[in-house]
Amino acid sequence: MNAEMLQILIPIVAILALVFIWKWFKFKDKELQLDAEMRKTSGQALEARVQRLESVILELDSDLRAKLGAARSLRNDLFEAPATPESSQAAPQLGSPGKSR
Repeated sequence: MNAEMLQILIPIVAILALVFIWKWFKFKDKELQLDAEMRKTSGQALEARVQRLESVILELDSDLRAKLGAARSLRNDLFEAPATPESSQAAPQLGSPGKSR
């Protein structure tokens, strides 16, 4: 390679480099646009999914409240003291009423 050939190749390589850089940036721009569109549609799909889950939970919530209400009344019955004649009387006093400390 002589100096004259190098003088001819420099502008050609520079033009090719500029074309490559131009195409590469256009490709990246297109890629970013597609990514933005995909994020928008996936965000809408995610929002629809969340709304569906919320509606299912709200539907189940009424069923759960009914079941919990029945279980709670059964549990409250278990915690109540049995009805005996002693429980209807007044509580016994710990000390004699006449003495004070």
